[in-house]
Amino acid sequence: MKKPLIKKSRLVIFVTGITSAVSLQSQVPAKGQSSNLAEETVQLSPFEVKSEADKSYGALNSNSLTAFSTELRRMPVSADVFGEAFMNDVGMNTVEQMIQTFSAGAGMASISPDGSAANSQYLDRNANGSLSLRGLAAPTMQVNGFFPTGGGGVTATGITSNFDMERVEVISGPQALLYGVSGAGGVVNLVTKQARFERKSFGSFKFQVDQYGHKLGQIDYGYGGKRVALRLALLDQTIGGRRVWIGGPIKGGYAQLAFRPLGNTTVRFSVQRTNMDRTNANSGGMTFTALSTANDSRNGQTMHWLLATGQIAAAANPGASGAGNIMNGGINWDNIDSIGGTFSGELQRHTLITAVAETRWTDWLSTQASLGYRHETRWKVGNSGVSFLAPNVTANPTGAWAVSMGGGSATYLWEPVRQKVARLSALATNDLFGKRVRSQTIVGVDFTRTDGAVNTYAFEQADANWNVIKSVATANNGYTVLPTVYWAVPNGPVKNPLWPRYDSRITYNGVNYVRIVPNDSVASLVSAANPEGLSGTGSGDFRHTSDIQGGLYGANYSDWLQGRLTTLIGFRSGKTYSRSATEAAAPNPPSVLNETNTRYTAFNAGANYALLSWLRPYVEVSDNYVPPSIGAADPYGHFTKTSNGIGEEFGLKASNAANTMSGSIAFYHTNSKNEAMQFTSTVQNDINPAGLNGRSGPSGNTINIDRKTKGVQIALTAAPTDGWRLRFSGAIIEGTIGSDRSYAQLYNDQFYANAQRQVTYKDGTVVYVNPNATAVLSSTAGGAVPLTIDLMNTSTSRYFANPVAVSGAITSNSAVATVLKTVDVVHGPILTGANGLPISAMQIAPNPLSPPPGVITVAKTGDTVTGFPRFSANLTNVYTFREGRLRGLRLGGTVVSTWRNSGYYYFPTGVATPNNRQMLFLP
Repeated sequence: MKKPLIKKSRLVIFVTGITSAVSLQSQVPAKGQSSNLAEETVQLSPFEVKSEADKSYGALNSNSLTAFSTELRRMPVSADVFGEAFMNDVGMNTVEQMIQTFSAGAGMASISPDGSAANSQYLDRNANGSLSLRGLAAPTMQVNGFFPTGGGGVTATGITSNFDMERVEVISGPQALLYGVSGAGGVVNLVTKQARFERKSFGSFKFQVDQYGHKLGQIDYGYGGKRVALRLALLDQTIGGRRVWIGGPIKGGYAQLAFRPLGNTTVRFSVQRTNMDRTNANSGGMTFTALSTANDSRNGQTMHWLLATGQIAAAANPGASGAGNIMNGGINWDNIDSIGGTFSGELQRHTLITAVAETRWTDWLSTQASLGYRHETRWKVGNSGVSFLAPNVTANPTGAWAVSMGGGSATYLWEPVRQKVARLSALATNDLFGKRVRSQTIVGVDFTRTDGAVNTYAFEQADANWNVIKSVATANNGYTVLPTVYWAVPNGPVKNPLWPRYDSRITYNGVNYVRIVPNDSVASLVSAANPEGLSGTGSGDFRHTSDIQGGLYGANYSDWLQGRLTTLIGFRSGKTYSRSATEAAAPNPPSVLNETNTRYTAFNAGANYALLSWLRPYVEVSDNYVPPSIGAADPYGHFTKTSNGIGEEFGLKASNAANTMSGSIAFYHTNSKNEAMQFTSTVQNDINPAGLNGRSGPSGNTINIDRKTKGVQIALTAAPTDGWRLRFSGAIIEGTIGSDRSYAQLYNDQFYANAQRQVTYKDGTVVYVNPNATAVLSSTAGGAVPLTIDLMNTSTSRYFANPVAVSGAITSNSAVATVLKTVDVVHGPILTGANGLPISAMQIAPNPLSPPPGVITVAKTGDTVTGFPRFSANLTNVYTFREGRLRGLRLGGTVVSTWRNSGYYYFPTGVATPNNRQMLFLP
């Protein structure tokens, strides 16, 4: 039976107001006025994003959700809308943290549920993660309803600052209206701060300090004349949590200029720029290396495991503890993820420019034209080869507790992205059937092109004049990589070891090294079969991708029966094209081209009816499509398919006449077909190992599975008295995997052999070797013996194949592997070059302790979907003093509780038995 790591739920309390933030407002609203100037209404155009709210945290207007200017309570769409007032009250500074905390049932999903705890905490970098809504991934964030930025964070990976947001909308379900490929869970729309016409100067300054000493300074200013309006926002912040150094500084600026060149036209220019220099958690899989297991039984175990089991001072009884007290006792839960210092991090710069023109041509027809450009650059510093060494380890030159990093692991990923977006739409408002039906119809087209690259940089040896040395050797394209480096950490982690992490030139042990692309493109090698022109001997990523999406959409919202019945129908017909040129491991082609074309048509339909003046039941059905990730393939090399999610929902919406109370309850069911899921590369190697003949096809670790979720979601807002605001949100979700995925293991090491079990060349000539030295000999050479399969199966033999556990592959660095790779100019190769053979074709004896199981299951029907809490609830309670000496002071807090947080799958007995994976439930 699967058990949670911690059985009891935990209660988390956030207190805002004087306990967590000091907010100095230049204008304090008088009694009875809105506390948020952006919530006042200025009628400008049907497209204008309006933010009027009731006296609680409810949002009345929904035009940024659907482009229709109507009340959210009358729409057959469910959404969580967080306005500026709410964001200020709760003190949340990132969109992801706010949604996970206050949108009940939300979480953080990973495409790789066989993950590790290092990617499950706040501010951890998870490149394959996105918000989870209703138990399913929500891989899309939109800016102002038309600019897709992906779901992995706008400011940095997994982080989106809300300093320039006046509204965050969480639209639930596989919506097919305006948002394109948004996933079956839902979509998040970010509404930036708007310049408002005919508005007196207003603004605010906020300074905030959290319990860990991280500071935030934020300025917001706005002015609106009759024809020109301006909005500015500036941010200077250090973001982090309880863990040492994890996170980093964010600087941001935002400006929107709006003007009316004509009485019926409004033009808005917006510029957003953020810069984050971030340190990532870097010791999730770091193991403890002692002199030997005999010297210290903790040898080879992960640092997290040793800390969790109380084995820092000494090994568990009666194990040997020859290394002593690890790091002299200077390790704890706050710094264990910081052992690698700043050698794990990223510097991300993000620029977003938009221009929007809105024109009201007649009383019934308006148009909107939108253009956008995004430029993003990211330097990611990796240290996947980091190890932690005891002072008595022979390889440790420091004589103290130390960290080592393989020179090949001191890699930098340069990840630039350029995105261009265009949208044109028209909105018509008509009275039909003798004004008995009020109808709003929108039609539009949009286009998005995204070009990106991932190129690996590494430190390679240079001469005294900093010229990179390149030899004629084929390995690593002739470069000499930086060797393993070491630094001492006698009493705790060191923040900036060795050299500043973004330096391009370094000197280590008196030798110069320069940061270059070791897997560079060679113009003379470019061809249709090798689109990147790679040599096949370089190391690291060298890939370029293009993604083009376009679509035609339309929707109609109509009022029937004097507004008692409202209907919403919509469709989207789109096409996506993706192209990726990327490297592949030898002996496969040095670079491969993958292209996908996807066409889809999605829909949305729903109705909302006023059963009572304050109660409106609704029903909705919708679907959406997500194209496959370019280049993603399963272990056999089959590329992933387009996923399709369809959801059904019904519920009730309620509000009183004074708008001091509002609420909704939604019951839903979603079935998502062919969603992408990854598993560990270790299991991929068990199925299709990188054998002596290479893998079979463009093997990967991404598969398509079906997921099913159902649940109930509740939201309530209230304002019992002037200045008192309440919000409650709760959810119960059940999510399971609805498909089985199993793979028969492959054999990729085939060599030539005769009936006498002797290894031969291609022409049948027997291979002779030296039993005392790794060498291929002639049959007449002294001491030469035939290489036989029996020798390869004998553990005491120099030519023991030493088969890898589970996969049965011949160990790649063994002596016999060196011999089998020999190609004789007369007799030909020893290896057949064949791969993808059934595991039954294996020619050597399997690993006796862990033989190949034959078939490996990577997903099972009924498995729990990861990345969301089964039960969740939160309550926010804030009171603002309206009179007296305390006028403007806000006091309040939030209570949040979640149960059964499905985190990730793990292997309690190791990946040697991958079919026994179990779910870890987070606290």
